[in-house]
Amino acid sequence: MKKRVCPQVLWGVSCCMLFLGGDLESHAASLLIFSQQTIQQDTIKRDTALSDTTQRVVKGKVTDDKGTPLAGVTINIKGSEIGTQSDEQGGFEIRSPTDSATMLLFSMLGFEPFEMPMSVANGQTIILIPSEAETLEEVVVIGYGTVRRENLTGAVSSLEGSAFQNNAITNTEDGIAGKIAGVRVSQSTGGPGKAANIKIRGINSITASSNPLYVIDGIQQDHMRNVNPRDIASMEVLKDAASAAIYGARGGNGVIVITTKEGAEGKTKVDASAYTGYQEVDRFLPMMNTQEYTAYIRYLRDSRFQQAGGDLTLPLTGRPAEFQYPESYLNPASLPDNNWQDIVYHNAPMQNYALTVSGGGEVGTFLLSGSYLRQDGVMQHTGFERYNLRANTSFDIGNKWRLGANVATSFNIMNDPNTDGKESNAHYALAMPPVVGIDENTVATGFSPAQTYVNPLARLREMAARSRANEIQLNSFAEYKPIETLTLRTQLGYIFAHAAYNEFVPANVNPGAQAIGYASSTDNGTFSIQNTATYRPYLGDDHILEILGGQQYEFIRQDILAASGDGYPNDLLPTLNNANNPLLASTTIGESATASFFGRVQYQWLDRYLISASARYDGSSRFGSNNKWGLFPAVSAGWKINSEPFLNEVEWLSLLKIRGSVGKAGNDRIGNYEHISLLGRQDYNLNGKRVIGLVPSNIANENLSWETTLSRDIGLDFWLLDNRIQLTADAYFNKTSNLLLNVPTSRVSGFSTIRSNIGEVTNRGFELQLTTENIKNEAFTWTTSLNFSKNNNRVRSLAPGINEIIQLSTLNDFNAYATIVGQPIGSFFMYQTDGVLLPEHFDAEGNALVPVVNGQLEGNIRIVDRNGDGVINEQDHTIVGNAQPDFLWGLSSRLGYKGFDFSFDIQGQQGGDLFYLGRRGFNNGLGEGTNQYRDWLHAYKPQRFQGNIPIGIDMSWDGETPSVVGVNPVYNDTWIYDATFVRIRNVTLGYNFANSVLKKWNVGAIRLYIMADNLHTFTRYPGSNPEANNTGGGGTSENTQPGTDYGGYPISKRFTMGVNVSF
Repeated sequence: MKKRVCPQVLWGVSCCMLFLGGDLESHAASLLIFSQQTIQQDTIKRDTALSDTTQRVVKGKVTDDKGTPLAGVTINIKGSEIGTQSDEQGGFEIRSPTDSATMLLFSMLGFEPFEMPMSVANGQTIILIPSEAETLEEVVVIGYGTVRRENLTGAVSSLEGSAFQNNAITNTEDGIAGKIAGVRVSQSTGGPGKAANIKIRGINSITASSNPLYVIDGIQQDHMRNVNPRDIASMEVLKDAASAAIYGARGGNGVIVITTKEGAEGKTKVDASAYTGYQEVDRFLPMMNTQEYTAYIRYLRDSRFQQAGGDLTLPLTGRPAEFQYPESYLNPASLPDNNWQDIVYHNAPMQNYALTVSGGGEVGTFLLSGSYLRQDGVMQHTGFERYNLRANTSFDIGNKWRLGANVATSFNIMNDPNTDGKESNAHYALAMPPVVGIDENTVATGFSPAQTYVNPLARLREMAARSRANEIQLNSFAEYKPIETLTLRTQLGYIFAHAAYNEFVPANVNPGAQAIGYASSTDNGTFSIQNTATYRPYLGDDHILEILGGQQYEFIRQDILAASGDGYPNDLLPTLNNANNPLLASTTIGESATASFFGRVQYQWLDRYLISASARYDGSSRFGSNNKWGLFPAVSAGWKINSEPFLNEVEWLSLLKIRGSVGKAGNDRIGNYEHISLLGRQDYNLNGKRVIGLVPSNIANENLSWETTLSRDIGLDFWLLDNRIQLTADAYFNKTSNLLLNVPTSRVSGFSTIRSNIGEVTNRGFELQLTTENIKNEAFTWTTSLNFSKNNNRVRSLAPGINEIIQLSTLNDFNAYATIVGQPIGSFFMYQTDGVLLPEHFDAEGNALVPVVNGQLEGNIRIVDRNGDGVINEQDHTIVGNAQPDFLWGLSSRLGYKGFDFSFDIQGQQGGDLFYLGRRGFNNGLGEGTNQYRDWLHAYKPQRFQGNIPIGIDMSWDGETPSVVGVNPVYNDTWIYDATFVRIRNVTLGYNFANSVLKKWNVGAIRLYIMADNLHTFTRYPGSNPEANNTGGGGTSENTQPGTDYGGYPISKRFTMGVNVSF
């Protein structure tokens, strides 16, 4: 883009270059930069008397340093209240109130403020330089510092703040999903207010957490669920050890660094936003209607009666009770026909309001923000509310001191009455037979004497399950620069979080039991202090050196109080003091502390050779006295090949850099006291009296230490055509050793296992990120971003003599999962099937000619006899799948035409399995009072039991669905499904009002938009959500028992319309 440059400046630059032996053509880039700096700096010093003092109107244009027009830049006449903002093409017009020369002040969040005389600015293109602290394209925030993106030597991905602010995002995870290579964001439940699961480059641990570390404005945390998405200025994901090792024992699972917005010098700016909309269930599952269900029950009872030798010609009342069914089932048109999914789920409203006020002067800046979100759930009587407040301030005291403080608070309310997993209301919405009317009692009776089913609508209405959580974060810092090249910084952080949960299950929705009450209160307090010194000496133009040294201390305390009771006299008084039975109460107190020392050296030579080395020495109270301290070093290097002289003439090449890194990071996410022997209560009888005693509950291990991940990464950054095409590729190999496992020990000790560091897991993968600026001009812009990532997880070793860890399901006591050497963590371990048992598998008397499970008949699932011993038992269990995907991908595109903008985000997963245990409950024909999937109308019907059974509808076998008569073992690969999916995450259409309209309304900017979230998910998975995981085990069971779906809160589509206004 051409820029108007003062002729005297151009002449002076030309003479200098020619005198030094250069030529103008070879120094075109330098000339452009010099001319820009001349407009911004030198002209300010010129005598303003040279300007035309009669000029009253100034017109111009504002762009960034890449020539992109900047909309919403605030232009003020210095010393007055008169101001305006640039339009969507960057244009502006402002009038001077006097004839005297006047200075203009240009300011915008994320850019350095800039002053210029009005007369000089007239007709010029003003270039704003991105702020060093907040640049997203050029500067990346890393651990305890920043670095220019082109000089990165580690694997770091970035997201702009606009990814979280331009649309109706209810939580921060929504802004990440499908946008960053190597980051898996799984939306395992659709419940409002529920956070997604995030994993970076796979699962690194078997028993410890694999969740990343979050660093918000320099303070380390375990989550980001309370961050208002509109407060985010930038987000960086540190994926390799070279980037994350600076966080030592907490960086082994990757680090997500969030920087919140700050104010900018200039006129106070007000940004307001609001959106409203509704949500609906993406898809209902194909359950039987009344005609199908009654035909199914008739067939089931008749076939079983016939199997028992009964005579089908007998009247129904002449049969034993277990083979009867209501005579009304012969005339289904007379019965209710309810789709209980339609009853339990409804369209739900949502709304959000946010306000931000920011500004500042020469001494300091400020930003104040507040927001309110209300999201009703698509499941009736569920919902979520969140209140956020934030104040970020910073002040310059003289030329050497800078002080700042950030205060953020949040308050959440969630109604979530048992919505996910086994026996949840989502489960009952599928289980309820269509013949049950919604006006019946809250307990619906089944069709055999022992069966009762809870009405999910009544349960949602009557059951109380509310959580309240509030959190306050205090973060203050002081910076001192005794000399220009040295910065000393101290930062204090304190986080206090309180969570209260109350639950009451009335007797009328708790069949066979009394009313139950439960309450808990959890307080978490975290204090941290960190001190850093950053030294940047000037070593000449060819050398750039930065040395960082620091120290950190953190103390965490958690207090938990929980109580429960039952035997309430009625359902009217739900508080625990009204429970007749003695209360069961418990308290838990936990404390931990860490002390750390860290350092980093970054060196750059000739703008082409880069090297970085870091180390952190961590001490933790969570580990044994013999291993309390650990060292986590890392080193990385890069070569900017495009800066070599032999490529200087290649104008289309913006950046060609290869980089590599190796380093260590740790994982301390275990219990606070696993290294010591704890005492547990044990009551015993002494002389007829109960005496309370204490006994050891585990063996101490003073050698216990953290899990350690050794990471190797090699990467390529390839940018073309003035950065319009940016390709980043990474290949990595991570090896996690010293896994925390329970190792068998001599029973002489009184225990069967001891917690030890042993075992090894690897993650090997490849990542690709491609961003293209397809079209860019003043009228039309089009950008696209594509990412791809593939990760291969393997268990390399376990304890000596142990090659597998078999686990029972937390839902049923059956083997279902295994962690086996050579296989991914938490593989599905169960029976393998081979179609169905056909007539040729039985002799004339019905005796099986092949190995079967006792009670199996023709048409039942055929189990493979893996060990060939002729018997089907648990020895035949084998690996039948795993939940980890083959690869992930995401596609985003943004288009802009004049005032309009259009964007879409697509997220995809190829491969990965889900254990749909909930489907087994609705497809086995065992629970006759439970509704069934429609495809089971076409189950195999054994010839010997077909007889003259009147069906009334088509129930022909589809060739795949096994018989519902007989025995089908619970855990087999029939219930393992491919979880491949493609999800349209977001589609947005917006309009930015023209500057001419804004001037009439005295408004800086207005944007209107409509948006659809989770518009559709394309998948062959038969459940409601191909990312579901509701084992009910909690904790780290998501590592060893992943991908289990017993029926969860479905994903909802969201349709919203909103407005963003700036003043």
